[in-house]
Order: sequence, then C-alpha cells, then structure tokens
Amino acid sequence: MKEIYAKLNYYLNEICCYLEKEEPFFLENLWNISILNDKFLTYLEKYPLDNKVNQNNLTFKDVYELSREIINNIDKSYLKSFDNLIKNGELDFSYENEYTDSECISFYKNNKVTTRIININREFNYSDVRILVHEFIHYTNANACTKNRRYFTEFLSIYFEFYAIEYLLNLGINREEIDYLSRIKSHINHSTFLFNYEIILLAYVKFGNINESTVGFLQKFIVNIKQETFENDCKMLYKNLTIAEKYCKDKIDENPRLFGKYICDEFISKNYKYVLGTILAIYAKKYCDFDKIAYLNNHINDYDDKNVYDICLSIGINLEDENFLQNLFSATEELLEGYKLIKKN
Repeated sequence: MKEIYAKLNYYLNEICCYLEKEEPFFLENLWNISILNDKFLTYLEKYPLDNKVNQNNLTFKDVYELSREIINNIDKSYLKSFDNLIKNGELDFSYENEYTDSECISFYKNNKVTTRIININREFNYSDVRILVHEFIHYTNANACTKNRRYFTEFLSIYFEFYAIEYLLNLGINREEIDYLSRIKSHINHSTFLFNYEIILLAYVKFGNINESTVGFLQKFIVNIKQETFENDCKMLYKNLTIAEKYCKDKIDENPRLFGKYICDEFISKNYKYVLGTILAIYAKKYCDFDKIAYLNNHINDYDDKNVYDICLSIGINLEDENFLQNLFSATEELLEGYKLIKKN
C-alpha cells in the first residue's frame, strides 16, 4: 500500500491545490456536501428506477420545433439565439453516437466566450428534446467563465430539464419515450462515485498525507471505518486517477501546470457539481419561483460579489435551514410520484 499511498498523495496534492484556488466552495464545504450526498443517496434507494425506454420516429425537425416551444415558455428572449443555432452551425445531431456525450462546448479568450457548440447524441425519442433544452440552457449562460457560473450551470440546466420533462408529459407523451428518470439515475451514478472517494479526500484535507495512520485519525475524529474498507477505497481512487491521467496525457504534456485541473475535470468536479445541481434543482422545483430561476440564469455571471449561500438565498433556498434535508425528501417524493400521476392523452 505504501506505493499506492505515495502516488495517491501526489494526485491529491495537485487536486486540492487546484480546487483551493478555482473551486474553493467544494473543499470548504466537503464535510457538509458528503453528509448530504450520503443521506440523499440512501433515500433514493427506496425508489425503483428500472423504467423501460422506448424509441420512436421523431425527426430532427420535430425535436427542434418542440424544444423551441419549451424554450419560448422559459424565456422568449432566448428564441433569437435558439433560431441561430442551425444558421450559425452551432448545433449538431449525431446519429451514430459520435460524441462521448451530449454537451455544450464553450471556448473562451480573456474570460469571454468566443465560440459555443451544442452536440447531441440522438436517442431517437423525446429524450432528444429534454437533452437539447438542458444543453441550450448551458449555451445561454456561457457568455463568461465565472466561478459562480461553474458552480450553478448544472443546477440551472437540470432545473429546466425537469421543466421540459413535465411539459412533455403534460402534452400526453409516453413517459418511456422521454426516459423521464434518466436525470435521477445519472445523479445516482455521480453520487456513488463521490461516495466512494469523499472520505479519502476529507482525510487528506483534515490530516494531510494518506498513510497507515489515517484510518486511526478517521476513527477518532470523523467516522468509524475499517482498515480494509479504507484501503480498498484508496485502491479504487488510485485506479480511477491513473485512468484519468492517461486519458489527459496529451493535455498534461502540453501544459503540466494544469495537471490538477485536468484530473478534476475528468470526474471530481463533474461528480459534485452534478450532485449539487440535481439536489438544488429538485428542491427549487417545489419551493422556488420559476421566474427567479430564469432571472438567475440570465445574471449568474454578474454575481462575482456573492457566494454560493447568498445566491441560493436570492432564489429562496436556505442551505443552512435545519429542515433542508426533509424538504428535499418531500420535493423528491412529489417529483417522482408526480411523474406517475400524469396520464397519457
């Protein structure tokens, strides 16, 4: 284990140096995020998420026009940009899964966007609509690369993706042609990844280099964990980090100073942002005003003087509310049970 610990400490040092500078909210709130992640992951175990997904003959034009209808209901001012996606060559539909994932890619110079591209891997059903809405919301707030935009962009896209799902269901569309549980299943994947390494990251932040004594410190001050469990978690994280390093080799060779960023970008930053994004989106769907979320989407890059807690308060979410977790459970139950209540026309 000594060799694994040594290399793991090298990775963790690079990762934490990057996060401390560029994404400090995660490290500063790692303990609270870990507790929230674990409890919500456990809560979701009560729901069966084995829905069948059907394909259909939805055309490119159908996807585009229905997505446009939803975008118009979110904010009419977005229509000009949405209509220009095809004209400007900024939207591409893949029919052979040519992309690793559907995504909105933004290129920046001096912190200002120069180019935006939306790539969609077609699912050949109404999932293409909810995915396009999700990625277009990324497009709308990608005019600058600010810290708060990086923290909140998944929340905003997931919130309006939930809106798109409900919109489609209310049209009478078969829920299995929307893959309406896809976002929840994606959340569980990211949440499980985070669960598997959060205690290691927390130990490194609290106690320094990982070694044979780390478990004793964890048992004394944080959590009762077995030596064997901790070692297996370390081996798993080490394996994933070596895979991430190999995948990023060309970028690292070109700019080794950004080693920590490239490694984080592969899964750590994604994991916690998707986890928090989904949690906040579910919460906001029940307790927040729609227009406030739309306003936040249009102004997220103007809030450099606000922290995450302040921005959440501005839309009606108190992260320090002692009832936050129970409210989240209630919102989740309402969301998932509500999907079942909407009948096909």
